Amino acid sequence: MVNIEDIVRRAREQADADARERVRRLLRTRPTEWLVEQLIVQTMGAPGGRLPLPRSEEDGRQAEQDRTLRMERIRAWRLDRNRLTDLVLRYREATRERLEADGQLLGPPPRGGEALESRHRSPAATALLEEAKDLLYALLFGSEAAEVRLDRVERRQLTVTLPRAKAPALAFVLRAAAESGTGGGRRDPWRGADEDPVATLVLRISYGETADELVGSGLAAALRLINSLELNEPVLHVRLEKPEDGQLE
Repeated sequence: MVNIEDIVRRAREQADADARERVRRLLRTRPTEWLVEQLIVQTMGAPGGRLPLPRSEEDGRQAEQDRTLRMERIRAWRLDRNRLTDLVLRYREATRERLEADGQLLGPPPRGGEALESRHRSPAATALLEEAKDLLYALLFGSEAAEVRLDRVERRQLTVTLPRAKAPALAFVLRAAAESGTGGGRRDPWRGADEDPVATLVLRISYGETADELVGSGLAAALRLINSLELNEPVLHVRLEKPEDGQLE
């Protein structure tokens, strides 16, 4: 026999299904860039208030233009193992101490302080930071279509842990990961990221590795340079490891 609890339950289930369908229809009308940015906020939280969200279709177009320019720069590299090896060696030489001695870092705050801003970088350092981010993007998401020609043989996972307030510096990586389905970020449950403004965030992204682990070397070198030029952590916690299923599809 149907009782009142059954009637209420069925009504709630139908209302929930109707509400989900209405939300689904509304989301389908939104620009892809807006949806991706909303996903970033939901997965990474809102460092220092919130991550920069497109406030209009014009902002979405700007983000798309930035991505297009990055892809053009990457294609111009024609990145192969020789070019990557040269970049890794050059980035390893660009230590924080050398960057300061060469006048590329201008009165930066102490390590572990706030992230470096544009006023702390010379034009050459600004260009170098852009290049390091391009390399990070190319190694994580680049394919032959982007003239990234590396013989990737297995799947690996990159894990980066950093303060939530500094997450916007790598937001372009999470955005690309969300669009490509290769990984994502999440709040670290051990640090109470929702309440603690200096809580850490964990970013995990899957990538293709070469037999000699040159891609991993490139990722580490690029992230080390990004840390010296922007993140400003005493130690940037990065882990490169093979997941349970490391086969490259």
